[in-house]
Formats: sequence, C-alpha cells, structure tokens
Amino acid sequence: MPDTATIPPATAAHSASGTRRRVPPRVLAVWFAVLTVFAGLLVTAADSDQARAHGRGPAITGAWEVAVTVGTGPDATTAVSRFVFHDDRTVTTDGTPDENGVPQYPGTGYWTARGKSAFSFYVTHPGPSEPAEGVFPGTVHAVHLGRLSGNAFATTATAFTVLEQDGTVFGPVTVSARGTRLG
Repeated sequence: MPDTATIPPATAAHSASGTRRRVPPRVLAVWFAVLTVFAGLLVTAADSDQARAHGRGPAITGAWEVAVTVGTGPDATTAVSRFVFHDDRTVTTDGTPDENGVPQYPGTGYWTARGKSAFSFYVTHPGPSEPAEGVFPGTVHAVHLGRLSGNAFATTATAFTVLEQDGTVFGPVTVSARGTRLG
C-alpha cells in the first residue's frame, strides 16, 4: 500500500480533542439551501440582464407621467411628475411642478429588469426644508417594485426620509405609483 494520508470524508469534522464527529444532516441541508438561494440569485440577475439586452425585458425605457401616492387611506397624498427611465439603467424625475410650473424635488436613481414584465427602481430626491402636507422634510429614499402592462405600469414601494440636520430617519412609508407612457 502506498505511503499516503487518508482524506477524511466531507461529512466528518474534527473536534477540539482531535476525534472525528459527523456533521448533522440539518447543517448540511442549511448550507445546501443557502448555496442554492445564492446560485439562484446569480442566475436571476444574469437572466434579467440578458433578457433586457436581447429585448425580452420590460420596455420601461422612455418618459412617463407618474402619479405617486404617499401613504394609505384618507390621509394619503398624490402628486404627478415626469419620470424618465434611461437606456443606461438610470432614472430621473423632474418632480411635481409648483404653482409657477417650476419642478420641485428633482430626483435620480437606478432601475433594473426583473423578468419579462417586472422591474424595480431606486429613487432619491430632496424633500421640503419644512414639513408640508403629507411630506416629511429631508431626503427621500424609495425602492419600487413594479409591473409593466402595455403603456402603463404600477409599483408599490417602501420609502424612508432622512433629515440631514440630525440624521433622523422617518419611515417606513408606504408608497404606490401608476405610470402612463408619454409620447
């Protein structure tokens, strides 16, 4: 027999005393599940990128008139603004115009395809310096999950507002949006 070391099986581990012990099947199952989820996320991300590159992702690019509703119930407020989803996966919004037609609270962010008709985007924009009706002062950060249907889309989102003066965070706030393609 050759003079070689024996490699212990993958299901064995050494304890502090140097004796081998079996790894419980539940631990192996948990690690397998974690690795499977991780691999699935990688495949999903790659598939979404490939789908968009080959025209199979949502056709969200372009300009949209979007009604954004902040909150739920009778206290919810809705504002309409223009969003543009760019080919480079950025999103911009001019914000709702004030009484003089000047856009308030312009925002920027990023979007990604999430399948054939699903997409998501992150957007951030400044808010008022003082509390306004239905709006916290500070910078808004929101993540939207949406579905495209023809020349319209709908999203749900969770938003937080950060008050720059002291770092206070307001939220989470429920947000929904409905967009209609312009042009």
